[in-house]
Amino acid sequence: MQGYKLYQEKLFSIINLRAMIPNNHLLIKIDKQIDFSFIYELTKNLYCNDNGRPSVDPILFFRMHVIGYLFGIESDRQLCQEVHLNIAYRWFCRLNLEDKPDHSSLTKIRDQFGIETFQKIFEILILKWKKAGIISGKRMIFDASLVERECSDPKSRELKAYERQYHDFKEGRRERKVSNQTHVSKTDPDYTLVSKGSSYKKLSYKTHDSIDADSCMIVGCHATTGSKHECTILPERANYILNHFTFKVKEWIADKAYGRGPTYEYFRSEDIITYIPLHRENLGKGKISRGEFQYDIESDRYIYPEGHYLYPYYKLEHGIIKRYRIKGGHCKTCTLRETCLPDKYQNRSRFIYRSPHQDEVDGVRFRQNTADFKNKLKERQWKIEGLFAEAKENHCLRRAKYRGIYKFQIQCYMIALVQNFKRLVNFIFVFVCGILIRKKLKNLLLGKILILNLSPYRKLELFQHAVVTSTH
Repeated sequence: MQGYKLYQEKLFSIINLRAMIPNNHLLIKIDKQIDFSFIYELTKNLYCNDNGRPSVDPILFFRMHVIGYLFGIESDRQLCQEVHLNIAYRWFCRLNLEDKPDHSSLTKIRDQFGIETFQKIFEILILKWKKAGIISGKRMIFDASLVERECSDPKSRELKAYERQYHDFKEGRRERKVSNQTHVSKTDPDYTLVSKGSSYKKLSYKTHDSIDADSCMIVGCHATTGSKHECTILPERANYILNHFTFKVKEWIADKAYGRGPTYEYFRSEDIITYIPLHRENLGKGKISRGEFQYDIESDRYIYPEGHYLYPYYKLEHGIIKRYRIKGGHCKTCTLRETCLPDKYQNRSRFIYRSPHQDEVDGVRFRQNTADFKNKLKERQWKIEGLFAEAKENHCLRRAKYRGIYKFQIQCYMIALVQNFKRLVNFIFVFVCGILIRKKLKNLLLGKILILNLSPYRKLELFQHAVVTSTH
């Protein structure tokens, strides 16, 4: 017999939003692990105590932002619509069925909070996780990623010229030179033109992230213009992380874009082992290769293969490179002259340039060919590159959502937080389940291995049992 549903709207209904959400929902897990109540005290000085009408709850605002970045909702209007329609979102934001958020309030509150509030929220949570032992801070990985502007058409150029500069006439056409020195974005001057590889120039920002290598949790994110080179940012960001979070970092891993002398010198002064390959293979060799010359560190001189010496000439090139030259006219009678000097230098004596960071560069040149060094670089690739890929595909890092570098910095903080929330939920699950299995197996490592081989349903059962056990 065919059934027929007669719909009749009830006059009164008692609805439990939490009962309608499955226990394995990501928002349920995050809500159990994160306490957002500290935001009240953090934002207390942003509101007037005895004047004006009550504002939107700051925790409601922050929870809505967590939903937006966690599920890749790029528009504030769309975020309000999704929260209005999705029961799980409503429960996480602590909204009743009659409550309806307004997108215009999000922009006002975001501007009222500013970068400082989001930065403090980020730092407070990092310090809490450090105290709990989730973030060890012993090994760090650093990298940067370009983020295109918010415009939907990446090939369009919204540029205005500082001054018009033209190349010479070519086949009757004038070609205009476009660069950051001559042009600026009409809509957002903080954007800069960047070309990567053979692609055309794009208006972009850049985010510089530091992650804890053991937990894969982001401990630092810094927004700059797209044309800002990474190598100048690393010592500054490393100094911030070491001083602010007081991590006892023993290793720092990065790609070859950061391989320069001042970077190696900084980490040596901090007693941190670096796994950063040289930016160029001839880095530190000077304008003319040293060839078979040997450096005498005690006498500060180079030894010529024929037994002569090159002594330092204390006039520095641009203040950073020392020049060594041979004296006594030995080059005129040397049998190696033709192979030692290039053709354009045949009429002068041999000289060598030495960087003040030459010792660090030589050490890296030796270490970067070892198996341990190469394994660290592979670890960097899949860990931090994977986080960037995850953020761009799922958490709104593909483009800047708003205009202005200060708003992009807020976007970076929120993306880093939601990625950390996901790592935290996974960490708690593995840790608790590992303890439960260890009680029977007496082996934590074997317990973790068995967890990875369990089915998703069995993992969920273990997690629910662990939560129930921990509450009693």
